[in-house]
Amino acid sequence: MASERLDMAIKNFQHMNQMVERYTRLCRAYVQLSERFHQLDVEHMKLKGQMVPLIKVAQTYKSRLETLEAEKASLQGSLQQQTQQYQNELQNLTKIYEEKLQALEHRVEELKPLETLMSSEAFQHLVEAEDQIELDEATFQEMDEDSSPDLTPEEKDLIKTFQENPEKFLAASADTNGYHPPASLEHEAGPENFLTYELG
Repeated sequence: MASERLDMAIKNFQHMNQMVERYTRLCRAYVQLSERFHQLDVEHMKLKGQMVPLIKVAQTYKSRLETLEAEKASLQGSLQQQTQQYQNELQNLTKIYEEKLQALEHRVEELKPLETLMSSEAFQHLVEAEDQIELDEATFQEMDEDSSPDLTPEEKDLIKTFQENPEKFLAASADTNGYHPPASLEHEAGPENFLTYELG
């Protein structure tokens, strides 16, 4: 009976030793785990401290990027608007130039018949015409200076006297020659009639 109790006690003691060893290993493992956790926590805090400036820089770059994207969108819109405006102006200018070119071509077609005036023959005719005009002008000037170059001075004086007062001149001629012009011709006295009477 005593041996059974001793065996039971030994078994219980062995069981307790096993339990103590297991709890001891568990405690050691917990302590190691706690130390590792504490180390990880320190490293985590250290990383967080290092990440804060990076996050701030990232936020700054993000804000700058958003600003640049907004400016880019604005510039693209302005560029598209200016491009459309320039295209419209270019189309208008092209249309205007085409219309002017067409009008110029039409004008050139109208002036083509005048190309003959540029020939040597036409130039010669022009020179001859200018010479003739100069001759005519000289003739007209001589006529203004002396309208009757073929008459003698006495004949010129006679015509001048007649032109100053045809009726008096005819009356004096009639009294001198005994000739009286018809009454119907007295009012038609002139250089031509006078010459007719004299010739008659």
